[in-house]
Amino acid sequence: MTNVPSADGPPRASALSPALIALAEARQAAQHEARRSLGIGEMDARALAFLAQNPGSRPSALRAHLGLTSAGVSTLCDRLIERGTIHRDTDPSDRRASLLTVTVDLSSSPWNRLNAFDRSLEAALAAEADPATLQRIAELLTHALSVTAQSPEGAESAQTG
Repeated sequence: MTNVPSADGPPRASALSPALIALAEARQAAQHEARRSLGIGEMDARALAFLAQNPGSRPSALRAHLGLTSAGVSTLCDRLIERGTIHRDTDPSDRRASLLTVTVDLSSSPWNRLNAFDRSLEAALAAEADPATLQRIAELLTHALSVTAQSPEGAESAQTG
């Protein structure tokens, strides 16, 4: 990978940043179109994805994941229950609490539209690179994201360290 100095700081990967921006924009557009076709909002889609990966979660876990208020997650859950996409059960270990479960198959049509872009991207990458290369790219991106999430002081020390 070629590094080119930027006008305002350390070298940057010449083609990587624009490619990542284009990827993010394409994914966002694909997800927007999928949500539009299903008639659901972004929070609804994020909630369904979380609950599909964490069946039987309490509303408090969903609230923490989505960064919503208690009232906000209650409204979201009520909307998804009314639509028939999730089900609320009483927690057998604590009758005051409830557990949320997705009732639709997100891997089947029409719900599979929500992750069609990710599946296509994964297939395209797998066709072009070996698993070790893909693992290394994932590690580099994970590291880069953790550095950019830090405070400015942390990002500067990561660049010099």
